[in-house]
Amino acid sequence: MNSRLTIPDRLLEAAIGKTTRIIDYRASAWLYGLDGVPELHPEFSVAHGAWTRGPFDHQRRRIDDLEIVEIGGMPVASVSQTLVDLAAVVDLDIVERATESALRRRLVEEAALREFADRWAFHRHGVPGLREVLDRRRPGEAPTASDLETLNLQVWRTDPRIPRPERQWPVFDEHGQFVAFADFGFPPRLFVVEDDGLGTHGSPDELQYDLNRQNSISDAGYGFRRFTYADVTRRPKYVCRETRRGLVAAPFARLPLRF
Repeated sequence: MNSRLTIPDRLLEAAIGKTTRIIDYRASAWLYGLDGVPELHPEFSVAHGAWTRGPFDHQRRRIDDLEIVEIGGMPVASVSQTLVDLAAVVDLDIVERATESALRRRLVEEAALREFADRWAFHRHGVPGLREVLDRRRPGEAPTASDLETLNLQVWRTDPRIPRPERQWPVFDEHGQFVAFADFGFPPRLFVVEDDGLGTHGSPDELQYDLNRQNSISDAGYGFRRFTYADVTRRPKYVCRETRRGLVAAPFARLPLRF
């Protein structure tokens, strides 16, 4: 993975100087392509007391303890280190988006990330934030399938009347035949939610596939809501209201649901 990444010239130029700079924080998050950090911020970790410091430098007293990798001849904070340090400079919702994308793309394993956070619990400024983000997910829970799904989870958390959903929920019909995986399920209610990202239906065939899939889920007795990117990002109250309505209208499962 690291060998395929390229350090942009802007970042290389910002790192020039006598002081050793480790690409970190939002810069390394951007370099790894993590969700929530769409723009490059040239941020670096430098040793505490460095004589020459730039506007994007963060002084670190325990810099020798940082977990780093080498990319293009430059020291870069590892994915785990990046997520810890990111939690010290941005909102935790952004850290959650970055974390879910790192897990989804298998840049880091959840168990290793939890171990990293526990190991440095008393030595890293951002560790409490990352641990709080990790506490938002059940151990071993599947990563969200897209950044939009992470954003949707964050919207639902603002409404205490909406229960915590199950991710990648398997839908079975009354005969026990598998129908589809829905983005979110709300057991014991027979109710699922699907998110449509930008460009989801890029062709008539893709639209037809999703409509057929939705009909199959409805035929299995499930209530259904579909939200777009605009719904989640611009109309969060609508998303919560429609989710509550769907939950109230959906029946309870007559048989134990499969997890």
